[in-house]
Amino acid sequence: MGNKRSKLVLLIILVIFLVIVPLIAVMNMKPSKPPKIHGKRAIVVSIRGELLDYPGPFSPGLIFGKRPVTVTDIVECLDRASGDKNIKALVLKLYPVAAGVAKCEEIEDAVKRFKNSGKDVYAFSPLIYGYEYLIASAADSVFMPPSGYLLIPGVASSATFFKGTFDKLGIKPNFHRIERYKSAPEMYTEKSRTAPSREMTDWLLKDIYNNLVSSIAENRSVDRNKVKAWIDRAIYSPATAADYGLIDRVKHWDEIADSFKKRQITMISLSRYMAETRRSPLLSGEKIAVVHAQGVIAMGRSGFDLPYGSRMGSESVMRELRRVREDGTVKAVVLRVDSPGGDANASDMISREVEITRKVKPVVVSMSDVAASGGYEISFRANKIVAMPGTLTGSIGSFLGKFNMKGFYDKIGMTKDEMAYGEKALMFSDYRDFSPAEWKAIKEEHWKFYRHWIAEVARYRRMSVARVDSLGRGRVWMGDQALANGLIDELGGLDRAIAIARDLAGIKDSTKVSVVHYPGTMSYLKELFSRDSIDDLILYNLYRVLNRKEESPAVFMRMMNYGGTERTGLRQRAIELLLDR
Repeated sequence: MGNKRSKLVLLIILVIFLVIVPLIAVMNMKPSKPPKIHGKRAIVVSIRGELLDYPGPFSPGLIFGKRPVTVTDIVECLDRASGDKNIKALVLKLYPVAAGVAKCEEIEDAVKRFKNSGKDVYAFSPLIYGYEYLIASAADSVFMPPSGYLLIPGVASSATFFKGTFDKLGIKPNFHRIERYKSAPEMYTEKSRTAPSREMTDWLLKDIYNNLVSSIAENRSVDRNKVKAWIDRAIYSPATAADYGLIDRVKHWDEIADSFKKRQITMISLSRYMAETRRSPLLSGEKIAVVHAQGVIAMGRSGFDLPYGSRMGSESVMRELRRVREDGTVKAVVLRVDSPGGDANASDMISREVEITRKVKPVVVSMSDVAASGGYEISFRANKIVAMPGTLTGSIGSFLGKFNMKGFYDKIGMTKDEMAYGEKALMFSDYRDFSPAEWKAIKEEHWKFYRHWIAEVARYRRMSVARVDSLGRGRVWMGDQALANGLIDELGGLDRAIAIARDLAGIKDSTKVSVVHYPGTMSYLKELFSRDSIDDLILYNLYRVLNRKEESPAVFMRMMNYGGTERTGLRQRAIELLLDR
């Protein structure tokens, strides 16, 4: 009986996915723009949840006719609306958001550009936390409902270490890192931060804190010491926040909406405004291509991976770079990077494609929240590099190694019988440590890779190798620090990178050039039935469940057992799992 019920459930799921969802997708295909609302208008921009820089290669919301709002959407919308005489105001609806410092800074800059065009900006939020207040503080007026909370507790860093756990489990990390500031493997090899790691974290936190204080002070027209006092108090009810001057008034949302009605101003959403004012690329005009490269860098195609989220596939990014390089109407390229790094070989392959492209047309890198390690490796060969003050970059260095699991296997009664031909055939076996000869070979080759990397950075950044080495060995820098030490060229967002690319391409009239983003969004049905879409759907939803801390450990372990890190055959394995349940 239970087996029949499981099969019936699976059949219903397949019908929904293969019949009903495509019908919804077709119904949501809107070939024309929505009818334009005339008269005075105010744009309402809702910012909440995970804030991506650009839609990923797999966006499940597209199947249902919409996708999450991105940083690129917000910035483009505000810059476009600032020159629209019918747009009289901007209303920011802020909710808890998952975004780094640089993304918040870039939205803040776009809000200020909009405000400087002579239009009003209002911010409303039931809950403001941390850097969300940076965005809100750029508004002319900040409102909160009576039941809300405002928290600006400063900046902090908390690192978790597993060495004690591994010691109890009999797991021995075998890692080589370049070098002492490359702190990532410390979570496996140490029980607390090392002195270099603590030093680096301190200079990063201090920079973030100082920039936060300065920006809020400027936006709210108060003294820096007052902002520091606000931060030290940390938590505020809306009434208290108004008394202290962090917000302007306690108001409900309906009161704000009614005030616009009385002024005969129609409130429209960002997505509605963008759809109304959608601009097709000029058929015969010149183009600036913006190639988006976001996520952990890996070989292969871009997609979605557990537990990291978005995956930047080397093949996908290289394909887009070749595409814009060979397109004669594209006069310059902006590579938009939002990545903490990843696979060194994949990073080098993308970097090589950047090198080839800049020989044909200018390439400008625009860094978002993070462009570190492999993220910097794919960037340094560009003609110019632009980053926000809060961008995390640098981290020139790497680590490699393995875990010796034998002690753990002994505890659970598991054994291995390994056979090999070749002196180092079992070098990466998880049943033993590296031998002295293997350690020697690993260190020699690892240092060769690093020396080649810093020599290339020195060549493209016009610095001495010794200087790059003094900035490398794993050191991470904020964007303004990277500017001071020569790792980037200028501070600014995507808009500034596009302007530089236009100048390098010799384009004088900005009205005769289109900005085109790559990769383009897949059509609904093409995305739905693409080779890996079902795999990505499974991984995407599992990732969302895990991020919300709702996972069942048993179900997760079984899924990992079926899928592991292998994507091949994941659909069949998921079906097996459903049937088994």
